[in-house]
Amino acid sequence: MPDRGTAFPLLSAAIPPAALAYGGAPWWVLLATSLPGAAAAVLNALIPQNSHDRLELWRAWLRHRRRP
Repeated sequence: MPDRGTAFPLLSAAIPPAALAYGGAPWWVLLATSLPGAAAAVLNALIPQNSHDRLELWRAWLRHRRRP
C-alpha cells in the first residue's frame, strides 16, 4: 500500500479526469488532464525524498552522462 505522500498525488490526479469523463469530454481532453498529474505522481514516487539520497542520485546520473 502506498504511503500517504504517494497516495494523495495519485488520488488528486484522478479526480479531474473522472469529472470530465462523467461530463462527456473528448478523449484528448481526458488525456491532457491525466498525464501531468500522473507524471508528477510517478516522479514523486521514484525520486528519493531524503535530500542526501537525492544528491547521490543526481551525482550518479551526472557521472553516467560524463562517461564516454
